[in-house]
Amino acid sequence: MTRFVLGRLAWMAAILLGVSFVAFMLMRAIPGDFAIAAAGSQSVAPDVLATIRRDLGLEQPLMTQYLSWLGAALTGDLGISFVTRRPVLGELLDRLAVTFQLTLIAAIMAVVMGIATGLAAARLRGAVDWLVRLWNGLMLAVPNYVVATLIVLLFGLYFPEITVLGYTPFLENPLANLCSMLLPAFALALAVSVTIAENTRAAVLEVANQDFVMVARAKGLRPGAILRDYLMRNALTPVITAAGLKIAALLGGSILVETIFAIPGMGQYLFDSINSRDYPVIQAIVLVAAGIVVLVNTMIDIAYARVDARVQM
Repeated sequence: MTRFVLGRLAWMAAILLGVSFVAFMLMRAIPGDFAIAAAGSQSVAPDVLATIRRDLGLEQPLMTQYLSWLGAALTGDLGISFVTRRPVLGELLDRLAVTFQLTLIAAIMAVVMGIATGLAAARLRGAVDWLVRLWNGLMLAVPNYVVATLIVLLFGLYFPEITVLGYTPFLENPLANLCSMLLPAFALALAVSVTIAENTRAAVLEVANQDFVMVARAKGLRPGAILRDYLMRNALTPVITAAGLKIAALLGGSILVETIFAIPGMGQYLFDSINSRDYPVIQAIVLVAAGIVVLVNTMIDIAYARVDARVQM
């Protein structure tokens, strides 16, 4: 197990190193003068631009610049925002807390809705199964930003007294904060929930045909006991693994959802930074988002390996 964990950690470090290199080089490959972007104005005196280039190390070879930036990033220095002139790390942590809350609520919604509808489809069959699968197919075809836009339009037209857009900080009003997160979280969770529902349905149906479940039925055990002790216990392991991978993808979906609902999270921060060509912020967000996704996947692999020893082989 130790060797497996060390191998996964080495894989995580290699992935993050590759992501950091690609993000850094892409920022330098974008057309335009990096120094002018840092200055925040097109009309900058040549001597000022020369000073900015020297301060940013732009006169050095690209690989030297990358290694310098990577070394600073490892110590927590992700640079200074071109727009706000504040350290990127502080702003990023503020936005990350909002995105983490949104993602957590969306993940809980997705797991509850997905497992519940998947179990209903597998156990009740017939019309319920058909309706659940039809709903899942429709929702998989609709991007979350379309769902978010439809929610905003629906509430704007038919429930104008309910505030849909905007965000209330948790410390200012916890209840209003939760209310401001529910609709964005639902829009974010919907596509993930239908994937979890399909995985749950398939896993339960597969386990239901196993011999030990047939024996339990023949012994006259109550359906609730069979569901709890036999079906759920054996079917949820692959479901949890698939759910973890999908939940990690919620970060990507949060970019447009946060922008549509005016939630000041990491997704909106990235969207605004791209529009303003705030390269240090873009690099930092890409690196942090990749780190979160890789960390979640690594934790899922390790947890799954503890449950099923065959994974370590």
